[in-house]
Amino acid sequence: MAMARRMEWATPSSTGFATSSTGQVSLAWLLRTTLSLCFLTAFLEYEVSSGIALYVPLAMFALCGMLVLCGRQRTDRVQHILSGGGLWFAAMLFGEVVSYTSRDFYSVSYGLLFVVVFFCARLIVQEIGVPNVMRAYSQAGIVTVFVILLSGRHSLFTVASGRFSAGTRAHPNLIAFILAGYFPLVVWRAMEEQVRWKKWALTGMSMACFGLIFITGSRGSLTAVLAAAAALLTRGLASGWMKKLRIRHLHIILVLFVIPLAVFFMLQHNRIGRVGSFLNDFLSLSTSQRGLKSGLSGRTGIWNVAFRLLRVHDRWLFGFGYRAGDRMVGTIDNGYIQLLFESGLIAGLLIFGSMLRVFYLLWHASRLRENNAWTRYYMMMWCLMIVYFLNNISARYLFSFGSPFSLCVLCLMAASRQELIGGGSICA
Repeated sequence: MAMARRMEWATPSSTGFATSSTGQVSLAWLLRTTLSLCFLTAFLEYEVSSGIALYVPLAMFALCGMLVLCGRQRTDRVQHILSGGGLWFAAMLFGEVVSYTSRDFYSVSYGLLFVVVFFCARLIVQEIGVPNVMRAYSQAGIVTVFVILLSGRHSLFTVASGRFSAGTRAHPNLIAFILAGYFPLVVWRAMEEQVRWKKWALTGMSMACFGLIFITGSRGSLTAVLAAAAALLTRGLASGWMKKLRIRHLHIILVLFVIPLAVFFMLQHNRIGRVGSFLNDFLSLSTSQRGLKSGLSGRTGIWNVAFRLLRVHDRWLFGFGYRAGDRMVGTIDNGYIQLLFESGLIAGLLIFGSMLRVFYLLWHASRLRENNAWTRYYMMMWCLMIVYFLNNISARYLFSFGSPFSLCVLCLMAASRQELIGGGSICA
């Protein structure tokens, strides 16, 4: 079957409330709206100081699952609840057993919450499909960028205020992690938008998103975004997409005219040296706390403590249970080491294998030679996973539900092969 030139948001048929008679508000629309609010509140929880705000996104995610159980297809959704995310579910049960043997109440409770998140993610993905999940996520991303620009407007251009934290209680690295997860989606929405003013608005929003990532001073998020962009450019060149770009003679003349001017401008008065000094100062590359010789801002010292505990207690295979790292070591700012410390090699490899499965399927689906909407959609999601993998080298959100980015990836992990890459094409 030939793929559609313009991507449509596929929703499974027969969706709706069992008792609905007007049909004015569909179940798919209600789910998408609630899910978008869930992603948004996962960031807005850092705007308030109340501890109960931490559970609002989970409550809204659970509400989405309950709404599916109120739909006409609830029996079918329950029957196929384990048709996707099998590796994740098996690892989750194994990790819950390990948490139970540790007799830590918080660890056991966290594992039970993970079970609830899994079932809700399965119900949501079955009901509205992965494209609509990504649509809700992108909508939340657009609003989040606008909220950050609004709430952090006073400190946006104030150099003396230090690293940009968007006027919230959240750490700048967490703000950058969330924005880095939204950036590919905002860029993709800008590419696919047909209305001119909306396209320009989304383009400006994507530029603002990248600028916000930069001024947070998070080297991990910035590197992840740039690496994903480099990977996208490499694949575009290798597949011949770039040959299809309409380059006019005027564009060539402008480039040939601008490059010498830019080189002359940078060489004059040693502006290149000033740019280097600015990046060195702004990104704290030479400081004792965050510099290149600081052991990744002291992270390597914590990692060594985690490895030593694993070796002393011989817990390489089983780990210590969910969120045991916070109690025994402290903040392990590496998602892979934290996964090993808490879940062990057995469950950890199953979880990471589930993520690699998503990455491989998206890579395979985006290998198509034709540059159309579905191919660009899969390519965007592939770049999203690159950002996620690289960012978690210096962050601890590889397997969690505390941020919208992590929650979005969990939805992808919960999808079956057909649900993940069956929208525009079905790979053999």
